[in-house]
Amino acid sequence: MDQNQEKEKVLIARNNETGQIGAVTGQNPDGTPQIADVKSAKLSDLVKFTKGQNPVEAFVSNFLRQAKNPSLFGFFSVNADDFGTVGQGLGALLESPEANKEMLAPFKVEASEVSQSQSQSQHKYQAIDGNSIDWAAFKENWGVDREQLEKSGDLDKMLNYGKSGLVKIQPTLAGEKMELDARLSLRKDTNGMVKLVPHFIHLEPNLEKEYRGHQFTAEDKAQLLNTGNLGRIVELNGKDGKKILSYVSLDRLTNEIVSLPVDKLHIRGNIGKTVLTKEEIETLKSGLPLINKEVSLREGKTFTTTLQVNADSRCVEFVPKAWQKHNMVEKQQQPQGQRQQSSQQNSWTDAEGNIRPIGKWKENRFTEQQKADYVAGKTVVLENAVDAKGQPCTLYLKFDPAKQRPIASTKNPDLAQTVAPSNESATQMAVNNDGRTNEATKNVKEPLQQGQTAPKNDSQQKQQRKPKGPKV
Repeated sequence: MDQNQEKEKVLIARNNETGQIGAVTGQNPDGTPQIADVKSAKLSDLVKFTKGQNPVEAFVSNFLRQAKNPSLFGFFSVNADDFGTVGQGLGALLESPEANKEMLAPFKVEASEVSQSQSQSQHKYQAIDGNSIDWAAFKENWGVDREQLEKSGDLDKMLNYGKSGLVKIQPTLAGEKMELDARLSLRKDTNGMVKLVPHFIHLEPNLEKEYRGHQFTAEDKAQLLNTGNLGRIVELNGKDGKKILSYVSLDRLTNEIVSLPVDKLHIRGNIGKTVLTKEEIETLKSGLPLINKEVSLREGKTFTTTLQVNADSRCVEFVPKAWQKHNMVEKQQQPQGQRQQSSQQNSWTDAEGNIRPIGKWKENRFTEQQKADYVAGKTVVLENAVDAKGQPCTLYLKFDPAKQRPIASTKNPDLAQTVAPSNESATQMAVNNDGRTNEATKNVKEPLQQGQTAPKNDSQQKQQRKPKGPKV
């Protein structure tokens, strides 16, 4: 019996609604089987399975997961060597399944067995247990709150070994609490303890330095800076010294270089309602982009985009328009109407994805140099800005390619490193605009002025000073 189970098998499916019977030759994007007439099908055209590979279970479990009506089909397996005889007989028996129920039973693939097999397979992957984390320590050391992460949806990503979006953390550096923007991930150390890994914003990706044994070429650098993805597979050094075939991308929020082993990627045969051809899947697997691919989502939205493997998101992504610079020629060849429609989707960029020039930010008019810097993607320093209470302050404005819009901040993004930047307006804006409290000035009644982090005169010092308690 065991030897018999190790032989190659083929599947025969019956549509319980239409009565159609056929041998399985493949699988449609919705999980339903592609079938051919049992009497005329050639063995060479059929999908063959072996028990050691568990593809019978994989095929049927995929069908059960995707099909809208799993009870629509019944599956029966037979040894490939016996397809010409037993398979033909099964086809005849399936024409009257209720009358031949007992004879069909030994060949039927039961959904319960498949579910059990699938459950055992899924047991190998375990998400991080949120209750095993020392949240009190995370709060003390980093200012990270579990409830906030749950509310934003970031916690679920982190527990499944992904990253959060940009969040504000408050680490203690040089004895002082600092406020920084970072993405967060969770990792287990060698002792099985879960630790928090912050991913701080870097001024720019360090593409000159060797990355895990790979030296980026001029073309590599251009691809990463233009699209955020390397666009090819490279060999990287693993922890054990072995070479690992990997995809490489940039974290577009932090400029961190990220890699993903090729064997960790699974590309589905469809995106929404759009079916990917074998050639398109192979193109994506190689790291190359699918340019101007029309995609239809299940909710009915249809649009044209660039698809490419992204190591940071660990899947095939829609490359953001502001990063699709490899697509310039193709976009210029589009009809004018299409380009105009594309440009209307984002008022901050033109049809080619370039930054649109602006002449001011709120009431702050730009100089000619500031206009040129903004269009070039550089930081514009607005030294004469005012906060919500009318006090002068300094703002930093820069176009964010990931969000496809300009972002104004009291922190200079060009100085955002693993150490908090020194900024003369950060405390002022936090207190005057955001209603936050600065310990050194919390009793001062007047709005803080630019650069102020402590009482500025005797009057404010008296307001700030608390009455001393009785001597003991």
